[in-house]
Amino acid sequence: MDPNNSNSITNDTLMEQFMEMKSMIADLQSEIESLKNPVDDFLTKWMDTFEAMRMLRVSRRTIDNYIKAGKLTPVRISKRNHFAIVEVQGLLHVAESPKIRSYQEDIRFMLQKAAQMDEIGEDW
Repeated sequence: MDPNNSNSITNDTLMEQFMEMKSMIADLQSEIESLKNPVDDFLTKWMDTFEAMRMLRVSRRTIDNYIKAGKLTPVRISKRNHFAIVEVQGLLHVAESPKIRSYQEDIRFMLQKAAQMDEIGEDW
């Protein structure tokens, strides 16, 4: 091959082609990311009626009552109701545990009440 021939391959041309291929691969990767499965994203944010019933530990009738009361807003997809997971989690009720007092606190409380009664006098 003649080194002066225009068809000869140089390091510069190889590097240019390599960089062009690299940018094409990056474009393909971003395109693949944009085609990500939308179902996975949907399932992380929404649940159907049965899953909501299981999470809340309530019956179907209760779910219907929540919908009527406006506590849950269903999104109808192919004849099934779906609810936002955040909305369902908002309905989870954690009952407050009653404050447990010790005997000493009860005795102090009773003594305070007795002292208040003594201050009032016989009219109590």
